[in-house]
Amino acid sequence: MIRDARPTDAAPIAELLGELGYPAEAAPVQRRLERIADDPSSKLFVAEVNGEIAGLGGLHVLPLVEHDELGCMLTAMVVGAEHRRQGIGAELVGAVEREARMCGCSRLVLSSADRRLDAHAFYESLGFEATGRRFVKPL
Repeated sequence: MIRDARPTDAAPIAELLGELGYPAEAAPVQRRLERIADDPSSKLFVAEVNGEIAGLGGLHVLPLVEHDELGCMLTAMVVGAEHRRQGIGAELVGAVEREARMCGCSRLVLSSADRRLDAHAFYESLGFEATGRRFVKPL
């Protein structure tokens, strides 16, 4: 089952973020979930399997200067190791795509670390194509 994330999901979401390479404690994750819930341009979905949070995927709507339509960023996409290769990731991406279309977005973009070759293959299997590189500068 795919549903909206709730602040009470903080502990299992923190565990998933650790698997994604972003270790976190439940308390700060709960604050982040509350911030996302208060932001009309953002949404976070979770996949629930037998009452357990098995994955998550978020979106952030982006007003673009280079296109007339809105864009959308797929964020924090992860499925727990024990739940991978069961279609959960595709269901989460599908939920994000539907929400993005309902928001009037014309494209969905994401970033993925160079080392995540399995994730790249997954995204390509869903119709994404590699178009460039991401650069980050801490502030």
